Amino acid sequence: MVESSVADSEADEQDSQKEKMKLRRQDFARLKSVGFQHGAIVVAIMTLWASANAWAQQTDMILAEGVSIAGGFFAGVALAFLFHEWGHFSGARLSGSISPVLGQRKSFFMFNFDLEKNSRGQFLAMSLGGPLANWGLVVVVLITLPVINLATIMLLAATIGVAINVCIFELPVIQRVFHGAAPGQALPQRVAEQGRSGWLSKSAGLLVGAGVFLGLGVL
Repeated sequence: MVESSVADSEADEQDSQKEKMKLRRQDFARLKSVGFQHGAIVVAIMTLWASANAWAQQTDMILAEGVSIAGGFFAGVALAFLFHEWGHFSGARLSGSISPVLGQRKSFFMFNFDLEKNSRGQFLAMSLGGPLANWGLVVVVLITLPVINLATIMLLAATIGVAINVCIFELPVIQRVFHGAAPGQALPQRVAEQGRSGWLSKSAGLLVGAGVFLGLGVL
């Protein structure tokens, strides 16, 4: 009986290890897929925006200038959302949290964070990754793209605007969880607060971005 029990236990452990390996391979395959997709999106965004920017620089057409500026806005917003999601994901993985890549993804959301099984520290690491990635993108734009025309200024303004909005929404959650609040309560509480907040709070990023664009490009 003892030998049979030990054999059953070893068999269960082997099955468990096989299941874990299967899940890891599945997760890695999904990560490669989303990495390829998001990488292709970034290349496409920058290619289209750079083409519009070059067109505007080679002609005096108002249409070309308008397209390049609009391209800068949409490129900045899209890049900011991508960096934000990868920042959250990086924080989650670096903290060792349970954060599997989603098989079916919606928009930019790429992984699931288990609020019940992960610790408060892991939640904070995941949460901080998003804003840090957004401001990292702002630094990258400042370093790599010379602010010499309205299109590049708009790209910079858009990334700053999104970073501001991210901080307004997420920093209160991070602060509350840091001081002891449960992540599962702090997050929906903040969502409810955001829904009740005024226009100024919801539009702060837009206003700051507009100020950056006007200050550097127009005035």
